[in-house]
Amino acid sequence: MLFTFEGVLITLVNNMINNNNNLFATRLGATDFQVSLVTSLPQFVGILVLIPGGILTDRMLNKRKMVIISLMCLTAAYIAIGFVPEMGKYRYFAFLILLSLSAGPMTMYNATWQAYFSDVVPLESMNRTYSVRIKGTFLISIIAPVFTGLLLASASSNSGKIRFHQSFFWAAGLLLIFQILVLKRITGGNVKSHEGIRFKDLIKTASGLAHNKRFMGFIGVALFFYMTWHTDWTLYFIGQVKYLKMNEAWLGYVNVGGALVQFLTISFWSRINEKTGVRFPIILGSLGLALCPMAMIIGTSIKSGMGATVFLILNTIFNFAYATVMLNILQCLIQVIPQVNKTLSISIYNALVTLSNAVMPIVGVQIYAAFGSDRKALQLTFLIVFTARIIATGLWALRWWRHRKEIDW
Repeated sequence: MLFTFEGVLITLVNNMINNNNNLFATRLGATDFQVSLVTSLPQFVGILVLIPGGILTDRMLNKRKMVIISLMCLTAAYIAIGFVPEMGKYRYFAFLILLSLSAGPMTMYNATWQAYFSDVVPLESMNRTYSVRIKGTFLISIIAPVFTGLLLASASSNSGKIRFHQSFFWAAGLLLIFQILVLKRITGGNVKSHEGIRFKDLIKTASGLAHNKRFMGFIGVALFFYMTWHTDWTLYFIGQVKYLKMNEAWLGYVNVGGALVQFLTISFWSRINEKTGVRFPIILGSLGLALCPMAMIIGTSIKSGMGATVFLILNTIFNFAYATVMLNILQCLIQVIPQVNKTLSISIYNALVTLSNAVMPIVGVQIYAAFGSDRKALQLTFLIVFTARIIATGLWALRWWRHRKEIDW
């Protein structure tokens, strides 16, 4: 239950901050390319801290300590970001720099939480425990976007909207303090630390992973999947705001639609996991993500003013199996990750995923620009993304087929 409450708090923070960063940057004067940097540049900072952070965490008796340190640093960063509108003509660059710096502790939180969670929760209880946590986070993802979207839409001036963005960052800092208090109440997680681990062990660990066929098979499929997923992150914002003419409230409705379907289906997919294992359902999750670009293509093709409504409906429907992505990828990773230097191994994996998140949104925007930066260019780019995601779905299916006779959980 404490893991669920902790998950609800970090999800509330992410919904207030991450869902609105592109809007905040736009109001601070960012161009389309600069908006893509808001997604990409913080990921490069995250990559820099993952490996040394993983080494340091593996030296600790209990990884909760690093989880809490990460949240404390994130609290300080978010409070500081709340003041960037006061920095005049440098406010966008101040926002970009501070947001990028905040990605360090957020990335460390995600990586160390995964390792800490697997230390505390037994394998046989992991699917059930993680399902309850994700269900709670989906519930918050239904409520929070509507609340923040309506608040932003209620402001009649740009300066008023910026004030709301500031308050979101300060509120996030307060919520993170509560999250730390919740984490301190979770017991267990003490494991044998690796006090002798040094940077030279990075080479040894990476070499071991490279010769681990199960890990390499998983990372090959997962990384390609993430690359196709990350390509359109900035493009979605451009499509929604520039071509579908969505305001803050409508952007919130899109997030709510996806979160509502995920909340309603998470228990179903958790039961499917219990019956089939975690490798099969993710195929359907990947298929749903493959269809999402079609929602944007269809929505931006309608010229009757109903494009936004059609996109909202289709995007909501295509999230029918997205819960399996959130629920199953971590469990698939834990299946193949070695116990020795576990946090460092997870950090290497997360570094590769974070690199994709740093590069691919820029790649997506550059493809869009190369086609002409207009409605047709957007649709062609989403068609490319759709094709790539269909291939990714086929790779998940191939992985399941190859391992179908192995014991799954």
